[in-house]
Order: sequence, then structure tokens, then C-alpha cells
Amino acid sequence: MDITRATAVEISDLVARGKVSAREVTKTFLSRIEAVDGKTHAFLHTDGDWSLCFADAVDKRRAAGETLGGSRESPSR
Repeated sequence: MDITRATAVEISDLVARGKVSAREVTKTFLSRIEAVDGKTHAFLHTDGDWSLCFADAVDKRRAAGETLGGSRESPSR
């Protein structure tokens, strides 16, 4: 499955079931942004380090057996 073509619900399900890590999803989308944003200018700013840190936290929670999903997955600073 091309993760960049999946819906948010599909990606959430894959991460929750451990079929793909949040880090892998994040790296895939950061790479995609880097590849196309020079043409689309869709992003004013991306913070890859913070995004990967957040993804790692999600992966640690999943590995600890926590149920993922819902609004508490939304990042905040």
C-alpha cells in the first residue's frame, strides 16, 4: 500500500494494529513534502525533528499496549 494515498482513517488503523510505525508514516510524508513542496508551496513550515519525536512517542505508547486514536493524538505544544 502506498501510504501517501491512504486515508487518515486507514493510516490510523495501520499504526494502531502495528502494521506500520508512526515514525515510518511520518518519514514517508516528510520525504513526500520535500519532494513536491518546491512546486506546490503547500507548506510554510515543517518541523521534521518535532514530527519524528511525536511519532516516536506514539510508537512507544502503542508498544506499551495503549489504545491509540481519538483527539488526544493531536499534537500540541
